[in-house]
Amino acid sequence: MNINKTIFGTLAAVFAAFIMSSCSDDIDLGDSNQMTIEASSLPRASTATVETYFSGATITTAKKSNTANIYGSIYSALLSNGFEIDFNEQGLWTEIESEKDIAIPDQFLDGELPTIFAYLNANYRDNFVVELERERSGYTVELNNGVDLVFDQEQNFIGIDLDENDDDEVRIAYEELPENSRNFIAANFEGATAITVKKETDNRVVSYDVYLDNGVKIEFNQEGNWVEMESKRNQDLPMSILPQNVAQYIAQNYRGFVLTEVEIESNGRYSLELVNRITRQDVELEFDANGNFIREDN
Repeated sequence: MNINKTIFGTLAAVFAAFIMSSCSDDIDLGDSNQMTIEASSLPRASTATVETYFSGATITTAKKSNTANIYGSIYSALLSNGFEIDFNEQGLWTEIESEKDIAIPDQFLDGELPTIFAYLNANYRDNFVVELERERSGYTVELNNGVDLVFDQEQNFIGIDLDENDDDEVRIAYEELPENSRNFIAANFEGATAITVKKETDNRVVSYDVYLDNGVKIEFNQEGNWVEMESKRNQDLPMSILPQNVAQYIAQNYRGFVLTEVEIESNGRYSLELVNRITRQDVELEFDANGNFIREDN
């Protein structure tokens, strides 16, 4: 046996292990886009957020990405109390997640999102927030019961997502929405901005949910054609989206009513909900695939 070769091989192995160990302290090997940094290297605004709203917690791990994600996140901080907070390049928070499914502190919600905090106190007093996302034009709030609430930039309530199992949903950029879907929005909701866009895959069938800042939620199918639409605020849906004979029937028989919800069912039928803004009366109408009136449900 060549002792010198054996010693050299052992030293080389030890040296290689040392190098890999040292690198793992600086780079997240699970994501080549991220590098571990000192907490002191985070923007001052980031550390101020932690100090102000998460008193008693320390930053156990801080990371920096080479490129921003869909929320604009560049920095990430893992706290000793189980929260992970992402920040943009300026240090403004973009995402907050409770790794241990505990409540995001009330003082954070009250200080950063007072109008949303008031809405939650009024409508979801028995639940608490476990995740926050600062979207391109608003906010998404996830509650501990799995419900997602969407708010616009001014913190006004937009809509609700009741899908408690969102493992098959991902946020995507508005530009990733099919082109004909974007053209439809531009043509029928001029001036409206998409707060959040979700892509859902169910049994290999893709669909898209788009929340607009005017209170309208639109669902598009895999081909990018709309299949369902509803308004959560006093935003009327345009009659122009309906077949001409359906719009004419409504104009002749339901004067003073506006369209607030419409769905194209799998058999091609149209289900509509109309509301009279003055009397608050609402009716549900059904038309066949050719636009012929079928029935009214009060």
